[in-house]
Amino acid sequence: MVDRPVYWHQGLFLQPHHFQILEQRMADALAPMVAHITPYFWGLASGAVNAAALAAGRLELDGISVLFPSSPEMITLPGNAVCAGRQVSVASIPVDGTLTAYVGIRSAKPGEVNVTVADTPAEMAAAATRMAVPVAPEEVANRYGDGPPAKVRRMTYVLQLVLETELDQAGDLDLIPVACLTRRGEGMALDPHFVSPCLNLCASPVLATLLRAIRDRVLGKARELEGYKNLSARGAASGDFTLLLMGLRTLSRYAARLDHAVAAPCLSPWQAYGMLRELVAELSVFSITISALGENGADEQRLPEYGHTHLGECFRAAHDLIVQLLEGISAGPRFVTRFVFNDPYWTAQIPPQVLAEARTAAGDFWLVLHSQQMGPDAMRESIARRLKLSPPGGMESLLVRALPGLPLSLAQGTPPGMPRMQGVVYLRIERESPLWSEVEQKGRLAMHWTDAPEDLDAQLALLAR
Repeated sequence: MVDRPVYWHQGLFLQPHHFQILEQRMADALAPMVAHITPYFWGLASGAVNAAALAAGRLELDGISVLFPSSPEMITLPGNAVCAGRQVSVASIPVDGTLTAYVGIRSAKPGEVNVTVADTPAEMAAAATRMAVPVAPEEVANRYGDGPPAKVRRMTYVLQLVLETELDQAGDLDLIPVACLTRRGEGMALDPHFVSPCLNLCASPVLATLLRAIRDRVLGKARELEGYKNLSARGAASGDFTLLLMGLRTLSRYAARLDHAVAAPCLSPWQAYGMLRELVAELSVFSITISALGENGADEQRLPEYGHTHLGECFRAAHDLIVQLLEGISAGPRFVTRFVFNDPYWTAQIPPQVLAEARTAAGDFWLVLHSQQMGPDAMRESIARRLKLSPPGGMESLLVRALPGLPLSLAQGTPPGMPRMQGVVYLRIERESPLWSEVEQKGRLAMHWTDAPEDLDAQLALLAR
């Protein structure tokens, strides 16, 4: 219920009620903004549990800034709040489980006592009301002039620490989980994976770390695929390149968005999770098992709906699913092996499963030659005259009879799906030659090149079509 405004007029006999209504109206004016401008705008802005005290069996807050759902005012310790510590026994924590601790504040009760007058700070922290006020006033200076100071009694919010096992006795407390306690040997410790409801990611190192990890994964995959870009040597009907280009476009867009989000000082978890859901939806284009909403083939929800009180579960599920989807975006060779020089030939081993995959998946074998001593043009000229490829058992006969060996098709640029590097020459091996059947039988391939540069790096790669 919203209070109506006070009718201020000449000769009004001021009572505390007038100022109480005025303060309440100021809070009521902020409440719609907090409730409607940003979803789930409540939780911790900062906070820490005293780990040293916890090791001694005592639960204490080092400090906290929290916005409760029922109040638009930030409550800060130290500042405008007090909170008494409490003892916690190890026996209260399940052996193989955890115990959640909450911070709470009593709801205001119109018509009842909401403020306790206390003699000492300890009595204030132990008050059973929403607020407490000291008996002795403090002197406050005049902010606008040089007049004498005045004696003012300021009220303080009273926070309470409540354990999970005491929730049925919490009554009218407004509660927010702040810590999760676990057993560690003979004592207790904080669960490092626990995440409190928070106003922004800066308040949760766990969420900030998860978002940075996702950013790094996306950036890493984008950089990995950038090496396969080839905008000049691709056919219009290259389906693989179209899929690769779609992946690069998605990764590049979200790499920039995530990098920008990680640097934001006040990104809300609701906004961050929405961005991750969008990323999952776009990455699902490259998966046949995950839908746009994160469901798998068995209609299981791999990406949960946003839960402000379950932020850790939500963000970890998003992280794991995004990593899985990123691993599903692959480009480049299915198999790569280096030729080993055994004078006078280079030889390479091809596993049977790779040869079988080339037959069933319609892949192409490529000879990849790299040298820093010999330029690509000189390599192409020498290859056309001097390089021969064949099964090892037939190489000597080819050289004696000056036969060409396995046919090779020189690529004018980097084939789509191959890494774009300087000083590399790509040659597709034409497997229609009768010589290839012997390669499949033996699982070995030989190369002879009389003008080969000393620093030659020769590789055999299988690239899916």
